[in-house]
Amino acid sequence: MTSTEPTKAKPTLSKSTLSKPTQADPSDSQTAMPGTAADVLRITAFRRIFLASFASAIGRWMQNVALGVFAFKLSGNATFTTLVVFAQLVPMLMLSLVGGSLADTVDRRMLLLVTQGWQTFWTLILAWQVIDGQISRELLLAIVFLIGLGQAIFAPTFGAVIPGLVGRENLGAAISLNSASMNGARVIGPAIGGLLVPWAGVATVFFINAATYIIIIAVLFISKIPNAKRQGTLSASDRFLGGFRLARLAPQIGRPLLIMVIFVLFCLPFIGLMPVIADINWGIDTESSTYGWIYAAFGMGALIGAASTGTVLLHASKPLLVRLSLAGFGLSLASLSLVRGPLLASLGLFFVGLFYFILPVTLSTFIQQHLHDEVRGRVMALWTLSFGGVVSLTNLWSGWFTDQTSPTTTMLLSASVAVVLALIGRIRAGDIVGERLLDADKAARKISG
Repeated sequence: MTSTEPTKAKPTLSKSTLSKPTQADPSDSQTAMPGTAADVLRITAFRRIFLASFASAIGRWMQNVALGVFAFKLSGNATFTTLVVFAQLVPMLMLSLVGGSLADTVDRRMLLLVTQGWQTFWTLILAWQVIDGQISRELLLAIVFLIGLGQAIFAPTFGAVIPGLVGRENLGAAISLNSASMNGARVIGPAIGGLLVPWAGVATVFFINAATYIIIIAVLFISKIPNAKRQGTLSASDRFLGGFRLARLAPQIGRPLLIMVIFVLFCLPFIGLMPVIADINWGIDTESSTYGWIYAAFGMGALIGAASTGTVLLHASKPLLVRLSLAGFGLSLASLSLVRGPLLASLGLFFVGLFYFILPVTLSTFIQQHLHDEVRGRVMALWTLSFGGVVSLTNLWSGWFTDQTSPTTTMLLSASVAVVLALIGRIRAGDIVGERLLDADKAARKISG
């Protein structure tokens, strides 16, 4: 994979320009020894937010499982099931850049509080609307979309906050721990959701998820959240397009993002199609506890993959990890596509989850290690866009394609793309980038223009 760099700007974009921040940042040392998970958990603010986000992620995965089951039962087809996922995630496609811009310019703590309050309100509305098990398709899509609006602003802001809490030397361990908590939630949430849906109904699951948002709100009220360090003000162009410019100018930022976009767009249909695959390929009732445990097996693999990236694989070559995880994911997904029955499906999903989450944790850590805090929100907005927003487009095409072909065909196509990415995907380390790179690019364009 290649990244285009402006040829006339080379005299201006020197190594010192790339790496020197607008304002001194004591956490920017690249020579410090990487911190461990234990080091990160000793930091009170991080520990509080880590535990609160873990609880909230469990509630969110309970809701995701219940929502997929409810959508499939309501419609009986893959197209509408994936359309619900599209409605949930398309706000990230629309608003991630706005969220990243806000994260670099306004009070991050207040922004997190507002977005969590918004999601709490609309999740309660959703729970109330489905108490009797009935809701129009249009209203379901609308409420899910509104919940997604809050997450679209919250995600890039939360991603920008973590480095400020722990420092650059602890970044790898913090991102790995955060990803491990999300994937631990993939184990616990689906298992609880799978048990609660047939016993207590989907409305109960949605009410519980709303309660977990309140936990994060409470923690944010008592925590100090650092804001971006900067001098001067940003132009409208830099606020909204600065992340794209950095990705274009710095291959160490642009290439990981490009790999993630392609991977999400073509390799992740199986997530939105899980209820369909379970019903057609594995003969599992999506309202049974077996479905919850199947989903939990995937989460367990993802948990181990994410945790290992920040522990046993902490000092491994990140470019090599990217290629190996892509190859492992492709081979595991191809095997899973041929599986029939719940036992083998659980085993296959474990390995798919394992390799799947080594990839984003590695790429996210790689990107974060190449950013100054002053631009972190805008670049992490692109990460949210690539990892979350693009999934909406994935589900838009994959539901229709699966209805025209089969779940097996869709998974085999995804596996093939992953293997190709493993063969051609390349990331390379470079300098830390910040506002000075954007300023130098503007100056170079003025000279050449």
